[in-house]
Amino acid sequence: MTAFHVRGGGTPLVMVPGLAATGRIFSDAAAGLADRHRVVTVELPSRRPDATVRRAAEELAGVLDRLDLRGAVLLGWSLGATVAYEYLDRFGAERVAALVSVEQSPRLTLASDWPHAAFGGLDAAGAEELRASALAEPAAFAERLVRGSFAAGSEPDPGLVDALAAQALRWDPRACAALLADAARRDFRTCVAALSLPVLLVHGARSLVYPTGVGRWLAGAIPGAELRVFEDSGHLPFVEEPRAFVRAVADFVARSVTHA
Repeated sequence: MTAFHVRGGGTPLVMVPGLAATGRIFSDAAAGLADRHRVVTVELPSRRPDATVRRAAEELAGVLDRLDLRGAVLLGWSLGATVAYEYLDRFGAERVAALVSVEQSPRLTLASDWPHAAFGGLDAAGAEELRASALAEPAAFAERLVRGSFAAGSEPDPGLVDALAAQALRWDPRACAALLADAARRDFRTCVAALSLPVLLVHGARSLVYPTGVGRWLAGAIPGAELRVFEDSGHLPFVEEPRAFVRAVADFVARSVTHA
C-alpha cells in the first residue's frame, strides 16, 4: 500500500515528490500550506524494482480513492509532475480541480523537435548512463542529483545536501533506475496540451535540471496556464524560496478552486 501523510484542513492539496526523494522534501512548504489546506504527501513506489510511471499513477489514484478526495489540487515536482500527467491522462479530472506542475518537462530526452530535455541535452544514451549509475553507485548518484538540483552558482548548506541525499538512499536503487528509465521513454506533450483544468507552472530561473525555458513552452501549450518563475531558485523552489512558493500556491488555489 502506498505510504502517505495527511495534515491540516481545507481544500485538498496532494503533493507528489520526484525521483529519489520522499515526501519529507516538502516539509517546509507542507507546513506553510497546512493552515489553509488538507495537505497530503504521497510517496512514489520507491521500494519496487518494477516501478513505472503508470504504476506510480495507479498508486496515486488509490490514495485519492481511499481518502475520497474531491476537488483536489494535484502538485507534482519533477518526476512527480510526470506522475501527475499520467494520472490525469488515465483517470481524468473527476477528483482533481487544478494542477501545480513544478520544474518538469513533458519529455525528458532530446528529439529533433524537442530541445527542452533534462539538463539541457539529455539523450537516450545519457538516460541509460544515468540509469546505470543509479544502480552501480547509488550514493554518488544521490549526491550528484541533489547538488545539481540547487540554483546555478549557489552554495547549498552541506547539512541540507546530506539530508536530501540520505532521503534518496532510502530508495531501492532498482526502483530508482526502473522509474528513471521508464520516464525517459515517455512523451507527455500531447497529454499536457489537452489539459482543461487550471494549471500553475512553477520553474526556477537558475535551474540546472531544466535550463532551456521549458516553462515558457508549457505556458504556451496549456490553455490558460499560469507561469511563475522563481528568480533565486533552481530545481527546488519549495526548498530554496519556501515562503514565496507557499504564497504562490495558496494564491493560485484561492483563485482557481471553487468551493461548494
